[in-house]
Amino acid sequence: MKTIRQADIIVGCFLALLGLFIVYAASNIRIGVERALSPRFFPSVLGYTILVCGAGLALKSWRFKGEDPAIQWPDRQGLRTIVACLALLSAYIFLMKPLGLPIVTFLYVTANIWYLRPEKKSVAILSGIALGIISYVVFIHYLQLSFPVGFLLERLGLEG
Repeated sequence: MKTIRQADIIVGCFLALLGLFIVYAASNIRIGVERALSPRFFPSVLGYTILVCGAGLALKSWRFKGEDPAIQWPDRQGLRTIVACLALLSAYIFLMKPLGLPIVTFLYVTANIWYLRPEKKSVAILSGIALGIISYVVFIHYLQLSFPVGFLLERLGLEG
């Protein structure tokens, strides 16, 4: 049977490797026009954060000496939820360029909350709207990062 300690070590190592991959990918981002913040800044910070947190989790779990309780792996419903959330995340990534960050963020957050908590439809919609607007205002308008705004917002003249 699997234990929490084993799972934390595996997840920590996976996150550390993911962090390394993100840092590597960020280092390959081309810098075109000079901006206040380099396009490499946020991905690099994210990559290093994930790397440090993953390594910390793995190390903490590896050194743990207390009782190590067993865990149960997800049943069919749990696996279905994991697959659905990964599918929504994949759709978010693939629809980012054509729809733009604000709209795809609205769709992703709304769909994810709606799927996980179907009784909270109004919370899903309001959260999606709020995060879609926040993503536009913070990342595109104020920080002027090079996220796609999508064809709809371009036609409305909201390029950032």
